[in-house]
Amino acid sequence: MPRPIHAFVHPDAVRHNLEVVRQRAPTFRVSAVVKANAYGHGIERIFPALETADGIALLDLDEAVHVRQLGWRKPVLLLEGIFNQSDVKTAEEFGLTVAAHCDEQRELIVSTKPKRPFDIYLKMNSGMNRLGLAA
Repeated sequence: MPRPIHAFVHPDAVRHNLEVVRQRAPTFRVSAVVKANAYGHGIERIFPALETADGIALLDLDEAVHVRQLGWRKPVLLLEGIFNQSDVKTAEEFGLTVAAHCDEQRELIVSTKPKRPFDIYLKMNSGMNRLGLAA
């Protein structure tokens, strides 16, 4: 028999934590990193609590599109980047910022020839040798 596990999502706590970060780093831009559809609870549950963030960073392309459809107009950073030409076109269509961590991703963006520019963050391998372009 499975254990009775209950999870409670408290948007006010998320909002409070974001404000604490803002108070402690008042001159910095703050992006909310939301992983795995808010750990399976649904990004729409905490979405309203993130309204004062300067941006949202996500791993999944579908989640990035979803926050745009929820009405988010600030920057959306796609942390995993893109994997095919369709992803590039979706990033362009929804105005996403894309992280590129390998030459293949960079070349994929260039070869797809987007109709309009969009922001790209280059991940650099800083010595941990997990992901990133060589300096």
